[in-house]
This record gives sequence, structure tokens and C-alpha cells, in this order.
Amino acid sequence: MQIQMEIAEKTFQWATGLSDAARQTVIAGLINPIAGSEVIPLPVLEKQSYTATQIGKMFNVSANKIGRIANDNNMKTDSYGEYYLDKSRYSTKQVESFRYNDKALKKFNDILIAEQEATTSELV
Repeated sequence: MQIQMEIAEKTFQWATGLSDAARQTVIAGLINPIAGSEVIPLPVLEKQSYTATQIGKMFNVSANKIGRIANDNNMKTDSYGEYYLDKSRYSTKQVESFRYNDKALKKFNDILIAEQEATTSELV
């Protein structure tokens, strides 16, 4: 069990932005299989979270655009979501990814509407 805790500590040193729920998930994933039961419960997610890909599909834009909007508007903060550990789509690596909450959805909606209105007024 000591080895698993060392792995968790190294993971947390590398992935510094992880939420408490993500940290608990890492520890549970390392300890529970060895214990043979759920001694450390998985956290209960209270709110829905969304990836940039999911939000892009909702608004019919690319995930890249969602990421650019989030970066330009400093939205990768606790008030708009949390960092999680995910598996990379392109390799076997674990990567930190930001998942957005409902407040972020509203902000993306407002920004995209403002962009659309600005584009429309330029055409007129």
C-alpha cells in the first residue's frame, strides 16, 4: 500500500491543479483494488461537468474554439469547473483536462451570441 501512496503523491506533484474529487478518485483507484473492497469511496459528483468537445457540439463549434474562448476569458478557474485526470486520446498517458460546469455553459453562450451579433452587424 505504501507504493500506491507514493504513486499518488507523484501524481499530485505532476498534476497540481486536480480538484479534491479527482484526488480522491486517484487514491481510491490505487487503494481499493489492493484492499479488495471499497475502503475509500469514489466521490459523488454533485454537478454535471462538460468537456470542451461536448460544449462545442452543443453550440455547433469546435472544441478548439471552446478552449480558445476559455483561455481568452480566463475561464479555467474553480468558478467555471475543475481539472480532472483523463486518458489521452492519442496515447496511453494520463493528462489533466478541464471540465466545465453549468455557469461556464452560460458564459460560453453569452460570448458566442456576442460574437455572432458582432459578425452580423459588420455584414449590415
